[in-house]
Amino acid sequence: MKKFFKRSPELSDVYAFIFTIIFVIVLLQYPLATFEAILYDIKVKYNPFYYPTKSIVIITMDEESDDYLGDAYPYTHATLKRFVEKLIQAKPWSISFFNHFAISSNDSEDNKNKKDTQELLSIYEKNGGILSFVNDTEQIKRDDFIPSEWGQFKKLNGPIVGDNNVFSRDEVVRRTFLTVGSDESYHVWLANLFREKVKRASLNVQNIKGASYNEEYDSQMVNFLYSSSPDYLKSKITSLPMHRVLVGAFPKNFFEDKIVLIGPSYLSERSHFVLTPFNSEEFKAPKLNVHAQIINALIEGKTISLLPKWFSNIVAFTIALALSIVIASYRPKIGLIATLSTLVGYVIFSYLLFTLLGYWIYSAHIIVSIFVVYYIWIPFRAIGEYQRRFAIQEEAKLLKQVEKLKQNFLSLMSHDLKTPVAKIAGVVDNLIMQNRESSELKEKLTIIQQATGELNRFITSILDLTKIESSSFGLNLNTKDINTLIEQVKSDLDFQAKTKQIEIEIELSPLYPITIDTNLITRVISNLVENAIKYSFNGSRVTVKTYDDDKWVYVEIADNGPGISPDELQHVFDKFYRIKNDANHSIKGSGLGLYLVKYFVELHGGKIQAESRVAPNEGHGTKFVVSLLNQ
Repeated sequence: MKKFFKRSPELSDVYAFIFTIIFVIVLLQYPLATFEAILYDIKVKYNPFYYPTKSIVIITMDEESDDYLGDAYPYTHATLKRFVEKLIQAKPWSISFFNHFAISSNDSEDNKNKKDTQELLSIYEKNGGILSFVNDTEQIKRDDFIPSEWGQFKKLNGPIVGDNNVFSRDEVVRRTFLTVGSDESYHVWLANLFREKVKRASLNVQNIKGASYNEEYDSQMVNFLYSSSPDYLKSKITSLPMHRVLVGAFPKNFFEDKIVLIGPSYLSERSHFVLTPFNSEEFKAPKLNVHAQIINALIEGKTISLLPKWFSNIVAFTIALALSIVIASYRPKIGLIATLSTLVGYVIFSYLLFTLLGYWIYSAHIIVSIFVVYYIWIPFRAIGEYQRRFAIQEEAKLLKQVEKLKQNFLSLMSHDLKTPVAKIAGVVDNLIMQNRESSELKEKLTIIQQATGELNRFITSILDLTKIESSSFGLNLNTKDINTLIEQVKSDLDFQAKTKQIEIEIELSPLYPITIDTNLITRVISNLVENAIKYSFNGSRVTVKTYDDDKWVYVEIADNGPGISPDELQHVFDKFYRIKNDANHSIKGSGLGLYLVKYFVELHGGKIQAESRVAPNEGHGTKFVVSLLNQ
């Protein structure tokens, strides 16, 4: 498992994986039908790739027409005769009447009007018009909705039903009948005739994308797309009331070559309206508008194929595992970005798959799985982070205690060593004075004196280090000409330089006094010059220069030693670091000198740089440049 992680897996990660798998498996057992229906309806409503048709016109029988005509639905045959006569004159391609056509009576005048209407419709059919009478009531098969004498006309069933067994078992119309029992539905019949008219291939019910058998209705059904809202206030499908047709209040060629749907649409009659994805809580969509949407969807091939639920389950499980690995592997911020990116990416992908290609993935489980994974992992990651942070804090606390003990020990040890070393130095000085004439004894005492001096300098360095690490180092500032300090250092180290036949050459430019801690800066210069003497070849030269500009005063110390390699040069100011080569092995030192030099210089707000060239036999050596503020 470790190869999947950018960090080492922890016990909390294992628990999180187990909980993730359990939660996702349990989640997949619940249908989440309501949430699924909401997601489906959102994609139907916001589909910019499907436009309303201009080939369908709706004629409504409604309250407005009743008031104008002084008649009521279902109208008398006298009213319908005049309506049919006017409509046929407008040359529509097809006419479809929905539900009850008219009231029949034994009145001779009424019977005459009925026969005249029948003759008008027969002539319309003979002239190539497509005529049909359609039942769309909840009783999905019936044939008593037209006069029995009109048996020669096409009678079809085109029921509209709610989505009772696909999503949330609501009454929202998301699907349509392709067959009613073994008979072709009205919508498929008319869509095929229109497709034939416009030279498109006919629809084979078995091959329509998304078609499936419904046991409840013993019929083939399919989900379809709406091109626009069917709400009677927002519908973009052309519609006008029946009385306007009767009086000829429509433009010339308005109905010519169009599909005309005629039926009741009374606001006071709930059965004339249905719920759709655009209005899932209020009955605002007339059935006629939904019929128009279904016909157009079948003509344009805008049906939806519902991918199997097992496919959605596999996708949900795969995303959950992949997201778990990402959240477990990276920082919480990256985990959040990955979660949001996965969510947005999936939503966009499923939306395009639905609107462009007509495939629906059951998305509720996938989206909920993404959130579940994140909200399972975050607490476990928080627990893991807390445990790590607590461990780091405890370790830091322990290290701080150890560091304090070390500083106290070094401080006590250094102070305690100072006194005996000072006594040894004093005794040696007295013995040298008393035995000047004994060269052999004087030589040995001088060796002791030098070793005591080195030990004293080491103890001083340790004391300085403890002050630095305890942040108790302060500056004792005063104004001083730095050239004076350099001359004093040269005087102090001349004897040491002469023992190696090394000449200390100074080139001092006139300088203004600057504000410094004279003791610390003296130690800085002394350490650099002493190092230069130590590491220079016998008989060579150590050069000390000073110069300034408006901002800085520069002190440059250069030797003629073997030089320092680039790899080691970047570490020369590190604490306890000593250059590792044969030439320097015999030279004594603590590895603290340059560390303290850099600290003292930076304590003054200055800086120090080192340049070197490795040339063991040529003696190009190393140069240090100290820059102090010119103020």
